Amino acid sequence: MITTCSLRLFGCAFLASILGVLLPLVSPAADEAKKPDADKAADSKQVNDKIREIAGRAEVLRAVKKHFGTLKAVDPIRHRVTLLLEGETLPKVWDLTPDAEIKRAGWWARLDQLTKGDRVWVWFKINRHEEPVAVLMICDELSEQDIHGAGVKIEVLNNKSVTLKPVKGANRTLQTQGVEARRGKDVAALDSFKVGERVFTQSAGERVRSILDAAAFEAQRTEQKAALRQRWTDEGLPGTITFLHLSGEMDFMLDHEAIRWGRSLQPGDKVTLQTTPPSPAVVKHVRPWRERTQLRLVVGGGDLADMSLGQRVPLRMTAPPLEVDTALLPPDLDRPRTRDERVEWFLSSIYCTCAVKGDVCTGHFYTLASCNPNACAAPNDMRKQLSSLIDTSLSDKQIFEALLKEHGPHLLRPHLLP
Repeated sequence: MITTCSLRLFGCAFLASILGVLLPLVSPAADEAKKPDADKAADSKQVNDKIREIAGRAEVLRAVKKHFGTLKAVDPIRHRVTLLLEGETLPKVWDLTPDAEIKRAGWWARLDQLTKGDRVWVWFKINRHEEPVAVLMICDELSEQDIHGAGVKIEVLNNKSVTLKPVKGANRTLQTQGVEARRGKDVAALDSFKVGERVFTQSAGERVRSILDAAAFEAQRTEQKAALRQRWTDEGLPGTITFLHLSGEMDFMLDHEAIRWGRSLQPGDKVTLQTTPPSPAVVKHVRPWRERTQLRLVVGGGDLADMSLGQRVPLRMTAPPLEVDTALLPPDLDRPRTRDERVEWFLSSIYCTCAVKGDVCTGHFYTLASCNPNACAAPNDMRKQLSSLIDTSLSDKQIFEALLKEHGPHLLRPHLLP
């Protein structure tokens, strides 16, 4: 006969057996919660040490080869250039990486806007054997001098030649015959420039093709911004398809140059992918991803069927107000975000202002979020600073103002320290 007592004993035994199965499943988390802070820190250090074994100093600009050369030919259709690098005797044809950065007059550009015969600065993507395999970035001399911040210094000037001291490398003496000299928007006499003055120059072969004071350089940058704005409007923003799903959604990654236009987009905005025929889409989500902008798009299933991962496609959108291009701060300021999202948004919207020289700091040129956090303290230190500022209930605008006061104008523009 089964008694109440035996039922209770059976119930206890059954419960004990169930707990015996479940407790091992939950005990690791419970044990972790009970760990002293010192033990947790030790575990975290072990993980970070293992990461560093692989990541090391994985900074892209420490590895890429950087050279000056003469632009001998441009092939926009095949996305390639012919270059005669300084120190070499034969020109060579180079493909550009699909998302290579191209700059002219201190702004982004298209290959067909570069001038044949001009001196250019080129970064090369390398393979695992450190051999150059493609062009990662190409720019004219004006852009190189702007990236390094201060132009070049006139050391000697006469009616036949000028000797220039660049911020990096040896002095260069160039012929001045036929030079275009400008101050602001006006043509200027060559002798209006003085020894010791800093200027922006573009050379071609052994002659200086143009000499510009700071105001004239800014005027040319403004013209280039207007020209590219028209190209963005007519042709679309450059980007890559990074994810496709049968649900009718896809992820699209805009290039660095589209950082302002892309982040001006909001959920519900209509855009068009320049496929053949064009594919209409609606923006579902926008978020920064390092120097790039990630869009979640809703697209028709039939259109998705003709797309592929890694495909390069221009994205057309309604041109935003001119203020998006000219404003000091990002266009998506103070949008609703979680605390962690705000921290990462800031890191993707600012550039590193550390004092690392040698053209090697990735965060100087590609935003602070692009620095390797496993080998560089700067992004993690900024995360801590931003977290503290956010905890004081400051707005994004107020935080930007505080950061600019502390770190200066390099915070908001790509640059390098030679």
